Amino acid sequence: MKKALHKSRTVFAHSLHTFSHDRGAALITILMLVALMSVGAAVAFDRLGFSIKRATAVKTHEQARLYALGGEAMALAAAEELYRANAKLVALVGGPGQAVSYPLDGGTLDGTLMDATNCFNINSLVVKQNNFFIADPAAMQRFVRLTMAVGFSEFEGEKLAGSLADWLDSDSRPLPSGAEDYDYANLSPAYRAANTLVADLSELRLVRGFTPAVRAALEPHLCVRPNTDPVKLNANTLRVFDAPLLVALVGKGLDPQAAQRVLAERPAAGYADNAAFWRHRAFEGMTLDQSVRSRISVKPQAFDARISVEYHDATVELSSTLAVGDDGKAHVIARKFGVIY
Repeated sequence: MKKALHKSRTVFAHSLHTFSHDRGAALITILMLVALMSVGAAVAFDRLGFSIKRATAVKTHEQARLYALGGEAMALAAAEELYRANAKLVALVGGPGQAVSYPLDGGTLDGTLMDATNCFNINSLVVKQNNFFIADPAAMQRFVRLTMAVGFSEFEGEKLAGSLADWLDSDSRPLPSGAEDYDYANLSPAYRAANTLVADLSELRLVRGFTPAVRAALEPHLCVRPNTDPVKLNANTLRVFDAPLLVALVGKGLDPQAAQRVLAERPAAGYADNAAFWRHRAFEGMTLDQSVRSRISVKPQAFDARISVEYHDATVELSSTLAVGDDGKAHVIARKFGVIY
């Protein structure tokens, strides 16, 4: 009997010990679960907060972007008005352009509209035939004259014109003084010629011969249009600084100094038509083809619109090129979001 009682007590004591141990393990397990759930909840709330902030930032940025596009629409209307009232273009020439600023509910919209008519469209070095781009010798010669007018030799100009025309034309056969895939394949890293129109002047850095010094000298006179049409120069907004463009157009018989005099002697009220411009004494005795005379206009053909929007924590900058047709209607031909230089 005593043995049975002792055994029972031993079993009971062991059971109490086991129960106490299990209860401690369960408590530790529960505490660990609570800790894990707390960490998980904290992470979830943190991610939720980040998602809310991100969604708010996206919404704010999108609203700022829409404001910028609204500014572009106002620039289109202003371009059409300036086209109709050509005399007002004097304010857009050689200066900061026509600037406007509008307050927004939560920010500001700043815009500048500048005449962008007078430049050499580098895509005009080729013409399109049967869906292929082929080099235009006449345009290449005009480009050579432009390079010479800014200080390069004829040999250097021919190399630059050949390289750029080869970059644009559709074939892989190098022009005289040109450069095609073989010339770029030996570079590190290697690449190929684009063989199509360029979209931005920054692409010139890839073309053989267009070093930083060359680009610095030429780019103020260059532009990119989404077609191969030469740009018509505006006789009423050409600056003395733009004399190389006139030299490139007219060719033999007009040196940079004479071109500068032509532009410096423009009447205060401007020219009524391009015939009045060509009657300047600097052109006396010259036989100018109609294709040359027709490349002068007295109306703006393009504008640069630069728009900056500050809206709460968002900043959006938009640079647009606006073309104006002969009917006076303006439309966007190029648009770029990002830093405006």
